[in-house]
Amino acid sequence: MAKHIPNSAANLSNRERHLVALWRAYVEHPTARQADKWLAQYFREHKSYGKKDRAWYSEEFFSLLRRAVSFLPEEKTKDAAMVWRELGSLPQHKEKGGQDSLPQTWKGWLQNSSLPAETIPAFLANLDSKPPLYLRANYPEKAGEIESELKAAGYAVTTMPRDRLVTFAVVGQKPIYELSCLKNGLVEIQDLASQLLGEAVDAHPGMAVWDVCAGGGGKTMQIASQMKNRGVLYASDIRDYKLDELKLRARRGGFHNVRRFVYDAETQPELTKEIQNSGGFHRILVDAPCSASGTLRRNPDVRYRIMPGDPEKFAALQLKILTAVAPYLRPGGKLIYATCSVFKDENENVVEKFLPGHAGFSLSEAKCVGSPALDSDTMFYAVMEKK
Repeated sequence: MAKHIPNSAANLSNRERHLVALWRAYVEHPTARQADKWLAQYFREHKSYGKKDRAWYSEEFFSLLRRAVSFLPEEKTKDAAMVWRELGSLPQHKEKGGQDSLPQTWKGWLQNSSLPAETIPAFLANLDSKPPLYLRANYPEKAGEIESELKAAGYAVTTMPRDRLVTFAVVGQKPIYELSCLKNGLVEIQDLASQLLGEAVDAHPGMAVWDVCAGGGGKTMQIASQMKNRGVLYASDIRDYKLDELKLRARRGGFHNVRRFVYDAETQPELTKEIQNSGGFHRILVDAPCSASGTLRRNPDVRYRIMPGDPEKFAALQLKILTAVAPYLRPGGKLIYATCSVFKDENENVVEKFLPGHAGFSLSEAKCVGSPALDSDTMFYAVMEKK
């Protein structure tokens, strides 16, 4: 990460001039909202960036974006040269972000946050840095083999075993996708907070489990690992291309009990008679679409993608999904509701609206996990049991 950003274009190195051009291309793009996807597309279109160049520019680009989000009003991020001048002139004591740097809407949301009030300053301070890359072992018994490969590749590795979960925090320069352990399905890239949510699902071999908003399948793979190919695991999403990604990950990991289908919470899900006749699922996970405010450390552009009114819109969708899937939980089962948001409107408030209309459901646990207590993103989850 650059320690200082020059104030004058005349002082820029060739790489820095390219970085200015890259930033300008981002801020001037009419739909450049999700920065990681935009940057990947930019590199695909500009073949002159080599592998090492892409790694350097990615790191510097997100460092620049993170500082711009923390310190500059939105109108000052539209011109690349202005961003560099502004950031280069920041006094050293401003290196820590704070609530004063956020728009008024964010201040209001954080005043009604799922995070305890006393932890919000630490949560904001963490936004100036990104968490390490976390890997999860699909087969915990092979943790030693995985750790050896990571260290041989030059990564600094911290191994964190927990009951049925083995997590690796890794820092290094080698492209992660070149590792055999990832190619062979021994590990998955998954943030630590997401892994803790997967733990809360508490799936076991022989169960019937439904991951409703599966996306690319990170938590689906964790649940599959817990089930050890025994029982049935349904994975659905409204986006069929995400289910294609999930299919590849399941095949790579050697999980053969994952059944995929498109689901929009409008129609009845495609369930087998086996599920219908047995009374439903033992576990249903709803990791619902949300504002993603808890992922701001990895995705600093989230600040610009959350508009006033968005949390309320997401909350209505989240309640709709919960209500649609609740009838498919068997008595004694658990419905796990989750978001990667820190806004109470999307978290506790949704649960509080759901429970009164669903007799037999009771709340057994609700909490935020991750930053600022841990060096990770932040997630909320609530576990509801059906009597």
